[in-house]
Amino acid sequence: MKKPTIIILALASFLLLSCSGEKTEVENSESVPSSSDHLATVFLSEAPGDAITVVEARSAAVPGESLIVAGKIAGVMNPFTEGYASLVLADESLQTCDLIPGDECPTPWDACCVAPEELKAQRITIQVPGENGLPVAESLKGVNGLAEMDALLVTGTVNENSTGENLILDLNGIYQK
Repeated sequence: MKKPTIIILALASFLLLSCSGEKTEVENSESVPSSSDHLATVFLSEAPGDAITVVEARSAAVPGESLIVAGKIAGVMNPFTEGYASLVLADESLQTCDLIPGDECPTPWDACCVAPEELKAQRITIQVPGENGLPVAESLKGVNGLAEMDALLVTGTVNENSTGENLILDLNGIYQK
């Protein structure tokens, strides 16, 4: 047989097998938790308590310390990491484009009118760590309705890899204001 014929037969076999309606053991199992199940558990129904600002957190955070931080999802063009459970939380005082009278910016959360150094000083990274310590492999965007510009209170522990330049908070809970 010629190579194209073999490829066509292989594809046809694959399509027939994939449409057979039989489910694998993993698909039938209801005991295997999905990432979405884990992400849904981080949302809080009540405010966690008194919060500090993002700017305060950046200046005083120590790795291993538990914090409650208030902020908004903003500070960069894409505040949600595609494929990973992390987001950028900006200080509530950050001058996003929606706060500038007459500004018609389609992405007000990027705060494009703020100087880059000032912008860096007003944001932190929030991540939902998985069992391996890395962020869960699923985006937070849209989970429980999360979107750019949402105001949040987050509880978490300062990640051991945090620095003065890059504060990372391992998320325990999110309260949507």
